[in-house]
Amino acid sequence: MKGFFSKERTQIPYKSEGGRVHSCTSCGLHKFVLSPRMKPFGKGDKGIMVIGEAPGEEEDKKGRPWQGKAGRLLQEQYRKLGIDLFEDCICLNAVNCRPTDKKGNNRTPTEFEVACCRQRVIQTIEKHKPKVVIIHGGTVLSSLIGHKWRKDLSGISKWRGWTIPDRDYKAWLCPTFHPSFIERQERETEINVVWAQDIKQAIGMADVPFPSGKKEEDCVVMSDDIEKVLTDLIDQRPELLAFDIETTGLKPYNKKVHEIVSIAFCTEPDKAYAIPYPKEEKHLALLKELLEHPDIGKVAANMMFEDTWLNIMSDIEVKPWRWDTMQAAHVLDNRPGITGLKFQSYVRFGVLGYDDDVVAYLKSPGTNTPNDIKTLARDKAGMRRLLLYNGLDAILEYRLALLQIEEFE
Repeated sequence: MKGFFSKERTQIPYKSEGGRVHSCTSCGLHKFVLSPRMKPFGKGDKGIMVIGEAPGEEEDKKGRPWQGKAGRLLQEQYRKLGIDLFEDCICLNAVNCRPTDKKGNNRTPTEFEVACCRQRVIQTIEKHKPKVVIIHGGTVLSSLIGHKWRKDLSGISKWRGWTIPDRDYKAWLCPTFHPSFIERQERETEINVVWAQDIKQAIGMADVPFPSGKKEEDCVVMSDDIEKVLTDLIDQRPELLAFDIETTGLKPYNKKVHEIVSIAFCTEPDKAYAIPYPKEEKHLALLKELLEHPDIGKVAANMMFEDTWLNIMSDIEVKPWRWDTMQAAHVLDNRPGITGLKFQSYVRFGVLGYDDDVVAYLKSPGTNTPNDIKTLARDKAGMRRLLLYNGLDAILEYRLALLQIEEFE
């Protein structure tokens, strides 16, 4: 499946924020190790790539990944699941030279060192084209995702257990704990069980076809014919209607400064409609009929937001509410930081960064202070960017709701 975004939007910056070049020369670790720029090792017969943090002392001596105590633990765990780590997998590290402190002991790689090695890791993925990439630890997560995840990455605990259909790598990314962490948790039997389950699930993804389909941006119909879109949706009477609004702020209570700028609807996985928010009375009446229709179940991501804004701004009492993807995500998995639509869209569907064009306009300086969305929407091109984003939100809400409903059942 072709990536959702262009190469320019996903490429890795050659320089860090401080202007330092990301390269072996600027990193310098290769000067002080026995096995510089350690190469990947393994046959990869089952299309599985296993990535660790960095070589340790044993790995540096032998010139191969996973040779020390943590590596032996990992080999044992994979063997229990019928996988030979070096026959069935390709093994490498996020940082290819051993990082040491001033006393010569192993240490965690710095973010700069990770960035310097990132291109080598990505080139290895491109060369071997694995079906599954198993991410062992937060450093590896930072290497593969950190440069393109614009929000707080947090630790591995937030990401472990997900099977991410990453569209840039065209592989399932499966994060879990590093074996050295498991080693330090010998008494915590629950963590050992979770770790084993994560690895088993990740290995199983090698037999799951990578998803394909229409690009989401081709599924959004942007229209100025507000009356036709609303009338068609009312006539259609879908069982589920996911919808999303774009507003000038977080709270609608000051009607003098705030307004709803656009609204989007989705009734099937591959089609959404995005329109400017109605201003004429006849159009608002149609919108009210649609959103209060008793036979049409409503879906949103954080329905309290839509419910409050529509009630205050347009005297619309949305009903019946059928699904809130944010609440459902919390019920299915109560880890913090995972319920938002952007996170769920990436870990579930591999969709990442679709808000890049508009995010700067959506941020409000304060709770009651308007954002800059009206600046974006004041010309035709800007309005289309907003409508596209709005429609993508609606499509992803709808798809996520269907997935969650299936999981609940």
